[in-house]
Amino acid sequence: MRATAFAFLLMTGTFLSCDSNDDDMKIEDVPATVREALLSSFPEATGIDWEKKGEDYEADFDVDRVDHNAMLNASGTVLKHKYDIPETDLPEAIRATISQNYADHKIDDPEVLVQNGDTLYQVELDHMTSMDEKLVFSADGQKVDQAYWD
Repeated sequence: MRATAFAFLLMTGTFLSCDSNDDDMKIEDVPATVREALLSSFPEATGIDWEKKGEDYEADFDVDRVDHNAMLNASGTVLKHKYDIPETDLPEAIRATISQNYADHKIDDPEVLVQNGDTLYQVELDHMTSMDEKLVFSADGQKVDQAYWD
């Protein structure tokens, strides 16, 4: 009985953890202009997955085993892109701001975000007892009033 219950829970957890995102797209459904623009901007991209986001297209891919995302419009213009970085690659000014203002938080998932010609940094700040925070910073450590791109 216990083995049956355990197997049922295991199968249920497996099914619930599957990504059933309705926005996922087959590569042939992405306009050729968009696909070509991505590969032109990121020629080393591998493992490309596509999603439709409103009128735009979001690509999730790897370059040299680093996770990247890019948002492109229907004409193939890269609107923004981001990629994972190690915490040690965050500018010192950002690390100082976080240690001064968020000392009880742990940095998680730092990313470089390039948008409108600006290079910004996104971080998730995990906290054990309160809400986690998702913040965007400029290289000089100033918090930027811009939506975090998940």
